[in-house]
Amino acid sequence: NVMSSIEGIVTGVIGEGVAANYNGSNWAGSLTFMSPTSGYWVKVNEVCSLCITDATPTDPSIQFELHPGANLVSFPVDGSVDIGSGLPDDIEGLVSGIIGEGVAANNQPPWGGSLSALSGGNGYWMITTESISFSFDVSTMSRIKFDDEVGLTAPDNKEIYQSTQQAFYLVNSATIGGEPLEKEDLIIAYNGDVIVGSRYWYGDVTDVPAMGVDGSAYFAGYCSSGDKISFKVLDASSGNLIDMVPDGETSWHNNSFSVISLSDRIIPESISFSAAYPNPFNPVTKLEFSVPNEMDVQVVIYD
Repeated sequence: NVMSSIEGIVTGVIGEGVAANYNGSNWAGSLTFMSPTSGYWVKVNEVCSLCITDATPTDPSIQFELHPGANLVSFPVDGSVDIGSGLPDDIEGLVSGIIGEGVAANNQPPWGGSLSALSGGNGYWMITTESISFSFDVSTMSRIKFDDEVGLTAPDNKEIYQSTQQAFYLVNSATIGGEPLEKEDLIIAYNGDVIVGSRYWYGDVTDVPAMGVDGSAYFAGYCSSGDKISFKVLDASSGNLIDMVPDGETSWHNNSFSVISLSDRIIPESISFSAAYPNPFNPVTKLEFSVPNEMDVQVVIYD
């Protein structure tokens, strides 16, 4: 009944470990009722507005019961509240991150990322470190629902599709030629040669989304668990697309956060091998080599 206003447009609804599919006349699947405390992905075949009528507004003090890990929850109040204000102080430290549709916030602390507030009508993945029970604090809530000011961005002539499977890379520093990026520079995430996410650098910690495979042809080549993500920067000042070298874990896993830094890659013109430094040494020395292109390398050390 909740989806009646978009019948013929909605194709499916996905919850946390449950789903329902609409075949044109009937709903089928493990999801039969929608909970006011749960969040849902609503899959549609065109842009539309979901209107719910003859419904009772949810009690703002409704209790949420969360398990350790990723919980898909609602924000059950018509309005918006800053994340730090909306989570009660006694449980805020147990929430390590919150993921929305193409946006995320990481509890560093303080909170950082493209998601700054929770808004009614949106669902969120809340990543918790242990089981918690709480109600949102809406005492500072604004009745104005504001849209996420970042959202998905894409390079010119490219399109990135919003997936129900997503991960975020928290870039805490990014440099080209030793100089930090400008706000006009675009960080682009790749799975192989497929663009799976991008975000304009906004300083501090910039969260770059990477979308995963989501069961349709739109997501061909998108990320699967364990895929290694690579990064490039579209440099606004030169217009060049620059390969970046990540420092940190880049393996993709759904609903995960990874903290990385990025610097530009300087491609050598020939194979080279530097002298050991320091030499003599005790107990550690460094051996550096460079290759002009991707190749198999074997390094053998003799005592």
